[in-house]
Amino acid sequence: MLTEEQKKELDAEIKALVDKQVEERLAKEITRKVPGDSEVKIVLSPEDKIMADKKGGFESMAHYISELIEEGKTHQPPEILKAWDNTVRVKDMEEGSLSAGGYLVPEQFSANILEKSLEDSIVRPRATIQPMMSNRIVIPADVDAAHQTNYFGGITIYRPGEAGSKTASSPTYERISLTLHKVTGLCHISDELLEDSAIAVEANVSRKFAQAIAFTQDDDFLNGNGSNLPLGVLNASNPALISTTRSSTSHIIAEDIRNMWARMYPAGQSKAVWIANNDVFPELFGMAIAVGTGGVPVWLPAGGVSGSPYQSLMGRPLILTEKCQTLGTAGDIALIDFSQYIIGERGGLQVATSIHFKFDYDQQSFRFVLRYDGQPTWTSTLHGLYSATTLSPFIVVAA
Repeated sequence: MLTEEQKKELDAEIKALVDKQVEERLAKEITRKVPGDSEVKIVLSPEDKIMADKKGGFESMAHYISELIEEGKTHQPPEILKAWDNTVRVKDMEEGSLSAGGYLVPEQFSANILEKSLEDSIVRPRATIQPMMSNRIVIPADVDAAHQTNYFGGITIYRPGEAGSKTASSPTYERISLTLHKVTGLCHISDELLEDSAIAVEANVSRKFAQAIAFTQDDDFLNGNGSNLPLGVLNASNPALISTTRSSTSHIIAEDIRNMWARMYPAGQSKAVWIANNDVFPELFGMAIAVGTGGVPVWLPAGGVSGSPYQSLMGRPLILTEKCQTLGTAGDIALIDFSQYIIGERGGLQVATSIHFKFDYDQQSFRFVLRYDGQPTWTSTLHGLYSATTLSPFIVVAA
């Protein structure tokens, strides 16, 4: 018979044996349900994954560009582009807003920016430039409306007989006023974008605003109505604008080109250029002159459609531009001598930056200002010496 002490020792051994067996059985169960090589992992959220990926979730540069193209076509961002946008979206020109600069963040494949370029200026390189030291100047302009009786509004040439007296005459002047008008642009860019972008954001933004302002200025010189902006050469308020009759409604045919050329004043024929909306190109390409019962193409290259299209009419350059009016509207095609258009400007494009305006938002501000005006130098059309047909440096086809 066991003593009390022996009983206690036996109970302790049995308990230890049972505890060991239970422990081993539980271990086996856990091992069976949880593989031995498994480990606890910290899973990143989708947003964290995108931010941690230097490619922003895109597979390659080609993938990135294809997503941008798809969004441009459908106006709906694909899933990866949408996820990127949702992850880093913020206001203004900050890294997270796709439409306001988010594309500029330096992903692994993005060290350059995809740029669009606006068309070059048409008027300013060919016009007369008048620097201005004040907000307004008045310039004398010749009056030369008719050559049947005099020149320059009053100069008359006489043929006196022997010992005959001379008759005095003098030119007449009108006044052309140039008053500076201001156009501006303002942009806010986050400090993070300026610091982190792989491209020179400040230079890029400045270049884009300069292009946009130059584009606006050029459109003013062509189409401005003169009310708080320049008077454009194609605007109906231009006192020297000649509108020839359109030979066929909503079309441009060879006769229209011929008639326009006939109204360009002789001194301007060597300096004038043609400008036309892109809508006019198909009309020019199909122009023909009737010969007998048929017709002869007059603007088709020697190689037909395999050759490069002509870039001139009547030996003068042709510039296709979106700034001309659409086909069938007065100003869809024009013949202009821009040397007879004067531009007043002061100081050129002014660019200023400030870190104070939006200091509490960690943004820098960029301001762009340009002041200019423009006016035709002709105040009327010209009647030729032996013809009642008027001439001018500014010719369009009527609607």
